[in-house]
Amino acid sequence: MENKIIVTTSEELQTLIGDAVAAVVPKLADFRRKNEAVETDAMTVEAAAKFLTAQGIPATRATLYNLVYKNAIPHRKFGRRTVFSKRELTQWIEDNTKRPATKEDAALRIAASANRKTRGL
Repeated sequence: MENKIIVTTSEELQTLIGDAVAAVVPKLADFRRKNEAVETDAMTVEAAAKFLTAQGIPATRATLYNLVYKNAIPHRKFGRRTVFSKRELTQWIEDNTKRPATKEDAALRIAASANRKTRGL
C-alpha cells in the first residue's frame, strides 16, 4: 500500500473525523450494553445469608448449607461451589411465607399464643 499525502481544509478534516467517530460510537454502545447484560443475580453463600437476614429471615452459612443438603432452598451447584439466585430466593421467601387470611385470624392467633404462655408461668 502506498502512503499518500492528502491536503484538506480544517472543515473537511473535522467532517471526516466526525463521520469516523459517528460510525464507531454505536458499535461501542452495543458492546457496552452486551457486557452489561451479562450482569447476573447470582450470590455466594455468604451473600445469600446476608440477603435473607436483611429480608427478616435469620440465616447463616451453616443454615444455608443445611437447607441445600435437604434440597429445601433453590440453589445451583457448580462443582463444589453453591450459588443462589436473588430472584429465586425472593420467590422462595414469598412461597414459604404464611399469612393469616384476615387481621382477625392474626389477632386470634396472637391471643391464643399469649394465653398459652401465661398458663405456662
